Amino acid sequence: MDEFELFERIKLRDKVAFDILFRKYYATLCRFSYAMCLSEEDAEECIQDLFVRLWEKSSVVNIEVSLKAYLYTSARNYTLNAIKKRQAERNCLNEYSENREPQEQDEKISEVEIGQLIQMGVNTLPEKCREIFILCKQEGLTYEEIAEYLNISKKTIDNQMGIALRKLRDYLQPRVKRLLIILLFYITFWG
Repeated sequence: MDEFELFERIKLRDKVAFDILFRKYYATLCRFSYAMCLSEEDAEECIQDLFVRLWEKSSVVNIEVSLKAYLYTSARNYTLNAIKKRQAERNCLNEYSENREPQEQDEKISEVEIGQLIQMGVNTLPEKCREIFILCKQEGLTYEEIAEYLNISKKTIDNQMGIALRKLRDYLQPRVKRLLIILLFYITFWG
C-alpha cells in the first residue's frame, strides 16, 4: 500500500492504517525532533501532538507532495514551536524572578495545593485516558506494564499519554499561569 492509499484510509478513520503510519514514522520523527530541540521529552511530546492532530484533522488535511514530506515538515514546525515556547517560558521565568517583591519571595506554594490542582485537571480527562495517566504517573507503571494490564498496545499508551499531557497543559495553563511559572522554576532548578 502506498502513502496516498494509507492516508486515504486514515481519512476514513481506519485505525489500522493510522497504527501502520504511526509505527512506521514515530521513532524516526522523534529522532528528527530531538536533533533540533535536544530534549527527548519535548521531542516525544511534539511528535505525539503531531499524530494526535493528524488523526483529529485528517479529513481536512490535504497532502500534495508526499506523506513523508508532510510529516517531516509538520515535525519541524511542531518542534520549532516547542523551542519558541520553551524560550518564552525561560524569558518569563527570568523576568518574574528579577521583578519579584521581597515579600513574594517568602510565599510558598504547598505541594498539597499543586497536587489538588493537578488532580482537578486529571479528573477532566476522558475515562480511558485518565486511567492510563493514573497508572503511569501516580502508580508508577511502565508503558509495557500498563499495556499488558489493560490488554492494549504500547502505542495506544503513547497516544493516550500524549493526549493526557496536552489536555492537562491546556487545562492548567490558563488557570494558574503564575503557579506554572513558579512550578517550572522549581522543577528546572530543584527538580
